[in-house]
Amino acid sequence: MSEPLDPLNLPLRGSRLIEASAGTGKTWTIAALYVRFVLGHRCEARLPAEILVMTFTRAATRELSDRIRRRLVEAAACFRGQPVPADDAFLRSLLQDFPAGPAREQAAWQLSVAAEAMDDAAVHTIDAWCQRMLREHAFDSGCLFDEELQAQESAMRAEAVRDYWRQQVYPLDDAALAGVLAQWEGVDALAKDLKDLHDKPLPVDAGQGTLLDAATRAIQRRAEQLAELKHGWAERADEMLGWLRAQWQRKDCPIDKKKLGEANGTKWLQALKGWASDAAADVPKLGVGAERLTRQGVLGSIKPGMSAEVPDVFGGIEALMDALIALPEVAPALRLHAAAHVQGRMQQLKERAGTFGFADMLNRLDVALDESLSGASALRLRQRILAQHPVALIDEFQDTSPVQLRIFDRLYRIADDDASRALLLIGDPKQAIYGFRGADIYSYLGARQATAGRHHALGTNHRSTQALVGAVNGLFGAAEARAGEGAFMFGAAATASALPFAPVQARGRAERLVASGQEMAALTLTFDEPLRNKEDSRSLFAALCAERIVTLLNDPQVGFAEEGEPFKRLRPADIAVLVRSRTEADVVRREMRRRGLASVYLSDKDTVWQTPEAADLLRLLQAVASPRDVRLARAALATTLLGHTMAELVALASDDVLFDRQCERLQQLHHTWKAQGVLAMVRRALHAFELPARWLAPNDPNQQGERRLTNVLQLAELLQAASAQAEGEQALIRWLAQQIADAAEGLNGSDDAVLRLESDADLVKVVTVHKSKGLEYPLVFLPFAAHFRELITAGESAKDAVLLLPGAGGADGGPGGLGGRVLVVSPTQAQLTVAETERQREELRLLYVALTRARHALWVGLSGLQVGTGKSYVWHRSAIGYLLSGATEQPPEQRIQDVLAFATSSQGVVVEQVPAAEGLPLPSVTALQRRQTLPDLAQPPVYNAQFDREWAISSYSALVRDAAWGPSGSGSVPARVVRDDEPGEAVAAAVPGNPGGQAWHRFPRGALAGNFLHDQLEWLAAERFALDGEDDLQRALVRRCERQGWGHRADDVVAWMRQVCTTPLPALGVPLAALSTLAPEMEFWFPSDGLQAGLIDSLCRQHVQTGRARPTLPERELKGMLMGFADLVFEYEGRYWVLDYKSNTLGSRDADYTHEAMESAMLEHRYDVQAAIYLLALHRLLRTRLGTAYAPENHLGGAIYLFLRGMHSPTAGCCHVAPPLALLNELDGMLASGARATTGEAA
Repeated sequence: MSEPLDPLNLPLRGSRLIEASAGTGKTWTIAALYVRFVLGHRCEARLPAEILVMTFTRAATRELSDRIRRRLVEAAACFRGQPVPADDAFLRSLLQDFPAGPAREQAAWQLSVAAEAMDDAAVHTIDAWCQRMLREHAFDSGCLFDEELQAQESAMRAEAVRDYWRQQVYPLDDAALAGVLAQWEGVDALAKDLKDLHDKPLPVDAGQGTLLDAATRAIQRRAEQLAELKHGWAERADEMLGWLRAQWQRKDCPIDKKKLGEANGTKWLQALKGWASDAAADVPKLGVGAERLTRQGVLGSIKPGMSAEVPDVFGGIEALMDALIALPEVAPALRLHAAAHVQGRMQQLKERAGTFGFADMLNRLDVALDESLSGASALRLRQRILAQHPVALIDEFQDTSPVQLRIFDRLYRIADDDASRALLLIGDPKQAIYGFRGADIYSYLGARQATAGRHHALGTNHRSTQALVGAVNGLFGAAEARAGEGAFMFGAAATASALPFAPVQARGRAERLVASGQEMAALTLTFDEPLRNKEDSRSLFAALCAERIVTLLNDPQVGFAEEGEPFKRLRPADIAVLVRSRTEADVVRREMRRRGLASVYLSDKDTVWQTPEAADLLRLLQAVASPRDVRLARAALATTLLGHTMAELVALASDDVLFDRQCERLQQLHHTWKAQGVLAMVRRALHAFELPARWLAPNDPNQQGERRLTNVLQLAELLQAASAQAEGEQALIRWLAQQIADAAEGLNGSDDAVLRLESDADLVKVVTVHKSKGLEYPLVFLPFAAHFRELITAGESAKDAVLLLPGAGGADGGPGGLGGRVLVVSPTQAQLTVAETERQREELRLLYVALTRARHALWVGLSGLQVGTGKSYVWHRSAIGYLLSGATEQPPEQRIQDVLAFATSSQGVVVEQVPAAEGLPLPSVTALQRRQTLPDLAQPPVYNAQFDREWAISSYSALVRDAAWGPSGSGSVPARVVRDDEPGEAVAAAVPGNPGGQAWHRFPRGALAGNFLHDQLEWLAAERFALDGEDDLQRALVRRCERQGWGHRADDVVAWMRQVCTTPLPALGVPLAALSTLAPEMEFWFPSDGLQAGLIDSLCRQHVQTGRARPTLPERELKGMLMGFADLVFEYEGRYWVLDYKSNTLGSRDADYTHEAMESAMLEHRYDVQAAIYLLALHRLLRTRLGTAYAPENHLGGAIYLFLRGMHSPTAGCCHVAPPLALLNELDGMLASGARATTGEAA
């Protein structure tokens, strides 16, 4: 049993499990415990960076971080003397443990510092944290620091499948190929067949040998088992036939020959004997004889009033048939072989591309922490992570996967309960509903077993009314008390349930949901007695649900009453309808639209790629990218997205002028795409085709305008983000097509692509149960509570099923431990029975989540779903049916008795029966009444303003990109994405340096290394470059290296940075450490109107390194703003300088960094242009700040380009660009006359 949790006195040490039922204040508790950790209240005080808080979605991390921050700020204010809120007993008691005076002042300071540090707090998703650990501890984890996360792997997986087909199928001979093609018609069929096997735990021998070897082994195993089964059955068949003939020949034959006649019986047994005698025969074809020849079948054929002693030999038929069904098939072996090889090929492709996926992160960290595989490095990694995070709070722990639990266990040793660290596992197993994402209830149960005796529970519901909590307690409590498996089906005879239901108390709510002054029933059960098919039941309860909602909204006396507060009428936004699928959502929303009631749909499974807008936008992009392609243009114009009527389409097909006008519009959109990006193009297309006005018109019959507009804008944002990686229009179009194809296969799980809420207006919310988890609503409708998803759906075959069944101990309700689940391909009937139990267990947890979303009232639809057209029904297989009636099928009329019995025994529960009718008893259609007549909106003013579409933000990088590095797109960029160093190597994340050279020569090169070095120098500038002789600063630099994934290079970095800080700069005669007035990463902006790239190029050639060749800048006139970041601006002896760090590699020796080599690199990458722009910014700033005292020849020192790898050379790696005053004056004169530089420092 769990003990009640006291947030003030809970021991904050060792490993503990906190079970938080729905609505019991889990997030509040986490924030309270966080405050105690920060204060060191009965534990060691911790900094936010030491307290790891982990949850499973990015939205949850943001919410949790904000709640913790607010709690810290609130606590700090109270510790500084502000009054404690009257209802905050925790904070009041906590305050008493810190006496007034220095102790309380110190505590207030700790809380304030922690609140300010929350931006750097360790609040992460599990994926983000794993990635961070692998990068920060790259040396111990064995993770390459330059690999990139690839969220979507579908394209790479498709390549791996094609490679497998070429390698394994192409070499087969005709006979073997025929067998493979019988399984897979082609490579597309193979890819589809492997979809359910991606990232599954495959058997270790699945990929042994070739595909032909796998097939041969499977055929051999089947033949061997068949031979064993055939042994003796020829003789048994003769014995059985002999006995039957003796009965048939009797005058008083006891056998009903209509059921087991001589002709059929002889035929069946001869077929059985022939099968047993033929070594090549596969399965005997007995038909119904397989049932009639069993002992029970023979006894069933005995005539009434007669008897016969059936020999035991007939008893073996049933076991034989079961053994034949269980024979190993060839198909599973082929599927597993293909899956194993595709997984292996995927790893090869990832290594070659330098990428990894989300699953790889977990597996890598798991392996890195496994002492049996990684040895001493695993121990070292564990010690470092524990030193970094001695405290961990794992939120939503019920959503943990087996590999995630193994990682936590390897780090914190859950069963050890070590007091030197703290691990708090917080969750609710009753809400474990994310199995489709890899979460495993048995992982939670395994941790529950490991923390036996250290369980704590939050036992008071703060969300719902007392009546509603009592009704839910009664529903699950009755099932828990009933003999059997308990409320969540984890019980067993004579043993305690692994997942018991414990009722919770209710704090209650001050406001009441009333109708005509009377409090509404907490739980309304709407019961339909006739058995119906799923489609009819869905239509009926969708209509009943919509009609009830409209009736409540039309009643002015339905709303919320609270003492001392005005009555608040029920609004659409107070209502949520919970569904399981898009299909259910669509039918409910359709019924609401019929009544004039608008709604929004929320789901965490449906993605924007699955919408019609995605397919239509793809056609529009194809047409815009090739505006002269008539076929593509006509396809785009015919989409429902653009919404042309049939008459308009006919006119476009027959009138060339009209069609040319539309093609011209596509051409304009193409120019917008190239100049401003895909997001700007889509937005312009929306207005060019007048889509928002048409979609949002009040007379739209479908009322789907907001949904469509939201989808298009979300798609445009996703396309804009993808365009940073996709080179060109066609690459982006291919990317979109791939996302749509992946979504159709169920392979797209990106959070960014989940459908967004289309409106926050006063609308009814139709929400999937999965999406509703963690949310709450005043009034909740569950119209399809008795519906469920079949394990094997229509059109599927059990032999094609792929199941993940509980490992040892899991199937009978015991904890599965840390071993995870077992993969089953082509399951047997016994395995399907286990899977069916698992399905119903999850249905029960889903129902619990659905029933606990409401604050005041629930409306639940209870239907009887029939099987086919017969009297058999599946009430007992639904979650609500199991809770009310038990696990076994009862007569149909028993349902209403069970429902009424529950309502009678519970307060606040009412039952409404659907009126009987010949067909579907559909309710009348009541229109939603408008609550107030609003005046018509004023006509919008005509927009005549013009704006310059050529205006843009430019930078040095944009100016020289096409010149220095070849064409890579057009347009300006708002800010640099990568450093300007080593641009030719930017595609290579990190290239090894010279392993035998000095630290600066053996350090990797490339953009990733350059960014890292710049970050350290920016930090050192803030420390005034005082690295030499400062042990604390050197240790801090080592820690920075470790945190950024360069820990294995920390010694080299320290040695190199010491050299940089202490080497005198030739232009100054002093090192960086001697400078006192520093401005690192100084940002500048100034208007660029009037600047022409060609003229800038000409002026630089004339004034900087005159006469030397360099790449030509492309012609471009700048309009807008020019911005940049100077690595370092400093003052020395009255002169002001710009310094830029360059990590370029000019050679592997110090001697390679000559003046000639550095000047050549300057020109090759057009750093002369950069120097001119940066000096122009400094020149304009000094003129503004110093006014008339400014003398450029005295105050402007110039630009220093510091080639970091040449610090030990005779030149000290310095290339000095003297201030070209004539060039600066000419550039300054080109700018718009009234412009003034606006500069600021960015720390």
